[in-house]
Order: sequence, then C-alpha cells, then structure tokens
Amino acid sequence: MKQVLCEVGNNMYGIDIEKVQGIERKLDIVQVPNGSSLVDGIANLRGSVIPILSLYHKFNIEPKPISEATKYIITRIGDMHVGFQVDMVAEIVEVPEDKFMEVPTIVANEDTAYIDSIIQVNKKLILVLDVEGILNEVEKKNISKLVEDM
Repeated sequence: MKQVLCEVGNNMYGIDIEKVQGIERKLDIVQVPNGSSLVDGIANLRGSVIPILSLYHKFNIEPKPISEATKYIITRIGDMHVGFQVDMVAEIVEVPEDKFMEVPTIVANEDTAYIDSIIQVNKKLILVLDVEGILNEVEKKNISKLVEDM
C-alpha cells in the first residue's frame, strides 16, 4: 500500500495515497472569524470552496511558520473535500500490508481515533492517519455547515 509521508511539527505521518485527492504547493487561505479552532480557514480550489483543517490543533502541537516546503494535502472526509496543511511532504513509499502494525491499546482511545496503524520506514515509526477519523461527527457537521454557509 502506498503511503504519502508528511511532516507535521516534528513528527512524520502516513496517509494512504488512495485517500489523497491532490497535493497543493500554495493556497490562498481566508481566515473565518469565529470559526472552529480546527479550521485554519477556507480556500478556493479550482472553483470549489474547501476548509483547510489544522492538524496542529488536532494533535495539540505548536504550529511551524509557513515555508517553501509547506504543502496542502487534499482529501475527502465523507462527502466534503478538505485540505490539511503539512510542514512538508517527504516522499511516497510502498509499504507491504504485513508491515502495518496495530495501534497499541494504551494509545487507542476516542481522542486518537485518527490513528489507523503504525508503520516503520527507515527505522522510524510513523503513525498512519485515518482521514475519516480526524473529525468526530460534531466537527464534521459544524465544518460542513460552515462551507455550506459560504
């Protein structure tokens, strides 16, 4: 299974390439006043308004400043296109199915439902994200309403 490896903060994460709709170098993001703290803002992507979600907030880590390496991974959550700002996209790797490890029960809980599995690449452990699990149902509904109201 191919994984897009991306960095957020000082950690590397994997996203199944089949869940990735695109990787954008630059997006003009408009901040939404009084919006959800998970939403960095909205962007126009080829004529569609999409929310840009903050993985920094979700993972409770300090954001890095935007740089030349910053990318936006476009994916779908339910029927909604969303973008995730990442510090960089490192590479795309092929990982055999038998190399995916389960998330240890001590780590698995409602707040970490977005962690699908763990892989090891170049002797580094990488959390594989379940993009559908990044938002809970209330967050999905609120963000969907925000986009509809635009």
